[in-house]
Amino acid sequence: MKKYFQLAAIIATTVFGGLPALAATTAPVIVPVSSTTDLVTLIGKVITWALTIAGAIAVVFLIYGGITYITGGAKGADTGKVMIANTLIGVAVIALSYVLVQAVLTALGVGGAGSGGV
Repeated sequence: MKKYFQLAAIIATTVFGGLPALAATTAPVIVPVSSTTDLVTLIGKVITWALTIAGAIAVVFLIYGGITYITGGAKGADTGKVMIANTLIGVAVIALSYVLVQAVLTALGVGGAGSGGV
């Protein structure tokens, strides 16, 4: 139970810690989906957004694994090592997925680097 509380505290700090900084920025422009919006472009943006969120979650788990490695004693060190290794594998999968999505979007003529971005 303590592990879940620590994880929830780390996630809450990460998510809500940047809110004052977000309050100082201008509001994002939300473009409504209409009949003129290309479906492939919309799918590309959704996939890129999902990969961005997955990357942010991977960073949280990497930090949590590092904290577990440092503060967990002998058993925590082993758990932390496994968590860090699995997170790095996940980051590699996310990066390769992003490259694949960009290549497919370029092949479909939507554009590549950043055109499907957030």
